[in-house]
Amino acid sequence: MKQYSKLAFVILLFASCSQQEAILTDFESENIETSTTQISEEDETAIVGETTTTIEIKQMDKFQDNLFVINKEKSTASYLAPKDFLNTNFEIVKGSTNQINGGFELSLNECEQADSCLYIKNLLISVDLSTLKSGSSIRDGAIKNNWLESKLFPSAIYKIDQIVLPNNNFDSKIDETVVGILTIRNIEVSIPFSITAYMQDDQIYISGITEVDTTWFGFDAPTKFNAWEVLNPIGIEIDFVAEKSDS
Repeated sequence: MKQYSKLAFVILLFASCSQQEAILTDFESENIETSTTQISEEDETAIVGETTTTIEIKQMDKFQDNLFVINKEKSTASYLAPKDFLNTNFEIVKGSTNQINGGFELSLNECEQADSCLYIKNLLISVDLSTLKSGSSIRDGAIKNNWLESKLFPSAIYKIDQIVLPNNNFDSKIDETVVGILTIRNIEVSIPFSITAYMQDDQIYISGITEVDTTWFGFDAPTKFNAWEVLNPIGIEIDFVAEKSDS
């Protein structure tokens, strides 16, 4: 691996850790921006592609154990892989899918830790890795059959049993780091996600990013001898919409 190139590139892309072994600890202290949603502090504007939407932060009434379900038609999960060509050129390979299922229970109430707290319970999100598309059928087939082997291990599952997030005066928006268990290829790893989320009209919009090393899940990053190699860590990016369920 070309460590000096890898580190410079990952720093530029994710604004996170400066060394691969510091990934998990850095996520606790750094604020990672996402490319899909940018949110400021007051009356906020989110820029998604070419569409500009004004997000008004509101103070909400407290609620208890509301179930929110992922709307797959409005959600995406992606990988972002730094690819090095002969140590002379880089590109970001991105593959995405909207085959996402799951949800979580959410409460907003008073608490001792802050003005208010969000209580998340029974979060379980499943992504079908075999449906990832990157724009190259050859690449997608190699990932599916050789490297990730998503044909054999199609599901990536992220699980949080329970977590409490301090909230500012019942605000409809949070910026936080959450830690859950990510299961890929039947291997469980504790993974932090840096997320931004806001609630509007009984919908929760969640954008987030993290980094993983392929070797944590039992496989090497893709490479082709004397041609190119994919560099760890690999970014995982989410852009979810969860809707309140009446059931």
